[in-house]
Amino acid sequence: MILKKIFQIILVLSVCSGFNRIARADELITPRITASYFKLSNGTKRITVALSAKENDKRVNIPNAELQIITQNETVRTVLGSIVTNQEGKASFDIEPGITLPRDPDGNYTFTVLFGGNTKLDKASQSIHVTDAFLEISLNEQDTIKTITARVFKRNEKGEKVVVPDVPVEFNVKRLFCLYTIGNEKTDSSGMCNTEFPSNMPGDKYGKVTIVVRMPDNETFGTVEESKDINWGKLLVYQAKPIRGLGDTDAPLWMVYALLVLLSGVWLHVVYIIILVIRINIIGKKVIKS
Repeated sequence: MILKKIFQIILVLSVCSGFNRIARADELITPRITASYFKLSNGTKRITVALSAKENDKRVNIPNAELQIITQNETVRTVLGSIVTNQEGKASFDIEPGITLPRDPDGNYTFTVLFGGNTKLDKASQSIHVTDAFLEISLNEQDTIKTITARVFKRNEKGEKVVVPDVPVEFNVKRLFCLYTIGNEKTDSSGMCNTEFPSNMPGDKYGKVTIVVRMPDNETFGTVEESKDINWGKLLVYQAKPIRGLGDTDAPLWMVYALLVLLSGVWLHVVYIIILVIRINIIGKKVIKS
């Protein structure tokens, strides 16, 4: 009797476990969308997206997934386009300057990234709200001091400039593969901040450098960037590498004399050995005849 009850309990547990496995197999994985806003120096607005999901307790990137980019306010909803993630699960969408985008009553943009889902992944969406900010830079030189000044502002409902205080600003110089940071400041009550350009910063052969000022990853404004070119760098001088050889006529005299002495000594030893060989041969013949 006891064995029969134990068998029934095991049977019930097995059936429940099987149902749980079937339910888990049919359950879709919920992906995660990460979106950020970037305003380039030419006015282009860039939406950068990353798509990932947690599978077997490990976060993995989702490649070749199509995402829709939508902008909207309370009354208007506009589909801007679609993008496909790369092998790292990332993609970006550029909005060219001059395109009119709907705003909410506070003047903010709302961008929504939509993923339609597939046989393994559930639908997902992510929205970001940003205020359109502007970054102006001016370059001033007085005596030997070079100063970079940045000004951050936004526009109100009337289109008037409103300064933005107390936001971090990065001052960089563009190098070959990265940005070299030369200063980190915060805007004051007038929305301005500045930093001094280093006097030993190398430029190209004309002394030109590209200064990149950036308001990085702000919760309200996203990332805003502005850049300018100026001849403030040290001139890059190209010097031909001299090719040295034994026949160089511009070698130091002591080197020429030392080389002549050494070579003369070598050749004297060679001549001396040849003379000894000839004498030994002559003496040997005389001994044989006698």
